[in-house]
Amino acid sequence: MIILFVALALVIPAPAQAEFRDFWAYVYTWDGSMGADGRAILTRVTSGITFKVLQTGSDSSETLYYYGSDALTSLTNPVTTTSFASDTICKDMVRFRTDPTDTNDDRVDLMVINTDGGGYVFFEDFNYQNDHAIVIDERPGIVHNSAIWFAVVSSGGIATEVDTGIVFKYDTVIQAVTAEVVTVEASSCTLNVGLKAAGTGGDVDGFIAAMSMATAGFPDNTITTVGDLLDDGTDVDPFGHTIRSANEQDLVYQQAAGTAAANTAAGYIHWTWFRTR
Repeated sequence: MIILFVALALVIPAPAQAEFRDFWAYVYTWDGSMGADGRAILTRVTSGITFKVLQTGSDSSETLYYYGSDALTSLTNPVTTTSFASDTICKDMVRFRTDPTDTNDDRVDLMVINTDGGGYVFFEDFNYQNDHAIVIDERPGIVHNSAIWFAVVSSGGIATEVDTGIVFKYDTVIQAVTAEVVTVEASSCTLNVGLKAAGTGGDVDGFIAAMSMATAGFPDNTITTVGDLLDDGTDVDPFGHTIRSANEQDLVYQQAAGTAAANTAAGYIHWTWFRTR
């Protein structure tokens, strides 16, 4: 009987075990500066970074924990700028523990945002073993694309102006803005995107005006959904909206219509931009 038990133990597979991995990387920005040796001069960023961890090739978020936490202390995803700068959480790094959902148990996708200016990088197949540096390209005179997440339910409902945390730098030209709907809301939910209304030159629907959240993906921008700040018929900037000295700099969004209690729309705000100097 004992021999039979041992034999069965050898052939019956054990239950699958979670493969928790600790990921870490320093974050740098590049403004185009080059050293005498021809190498790019990078600047390490230790504050103002927020990031989101996704399953590879998916819009689904990974479940995160504190880096190195055997107790599996939960870490909110997206990770806030406060957690990034915390000495007990991220220690000025993109740093977390997770059980990756990819088949190799070693990769995730990253969205990393520098809230100071809006620089962004999407790091596909971020590997816990080899990837320990993230570089955000912020060169002036070069067109960049950026993205930040939104969620109307957690934002307080209709007419609540939500600050994304993005603060554009002066001399930044915002060329185009659109929304990507990941979680659809069909009950007449619409979205505004713009600059903080309270600021000089601010306009909460200056970039996107009442765009429907009823269709997944990228809703069509029409003459009625493009905000006044990007409308060539009223804007002094023929190629977009320039953040000038003393102008409002904070990127915000707002649920423009729909039933607050029922809405679940969520996704990403995308924009193209460059700095003139």
